[in-house]
Amino acid sequence: MSIPPLPLAFIGWFFAIVSFAALVVGVLLLQHLFRSGRIPPEYLQSRIVGDIALLLVWAIGLASAFGLLNGQTWGRIGLEYFCWVLIALTLLSGGSRLTAYLRHAPGERLTPRAWVLAVAGVLLVAMPLILLCGVTIVTLRGEPAQSQLGQKQPQ
Repeated sequence: MSIPPLPLAFIGWFFAIVSFAALVVGVLLLQHLFRSGRIPPEYLQSRIVGDIALLLVWAIGLASAFGLLNGQTWGRIGLEYFCWVLIALTLLSGGSRLTAYLRHAPGERLTPRAWVLAVAGVLLVAMPLILLCGVTIVTLRGEPAQSQLGQKQPQ
């Protein structure tokens, strides 16, 4: 069974739109929190660098998507890197959410149903994103994509 490749135009536009939306939402959210005074000084000292790094990753995704749409070989490399980082961040985020869920109720008994619902909630978001990124990586590494972008297949 082989995975059918996605069209490069779909990959480019999908990641351009998603990256742009993530950047706009992230910047607007940080700007709103900063102007309203809801960001404590501890956050600015410890977490702001991580948030700026995350925005930088989304900017790499946006630039790479437009590079891919314009037929640039660096767009393929950048978008593949972006997909690997997005897979890692998705797995880390899902794991940290499940860990936080388990720590949230230390005195309460965790029922099997609650555990299944928590895992299902994480998987509902994580699995489609990981699958899409995986298919994108396979497509970008494939011979049709590399020949379309004028890059030779490594031997």
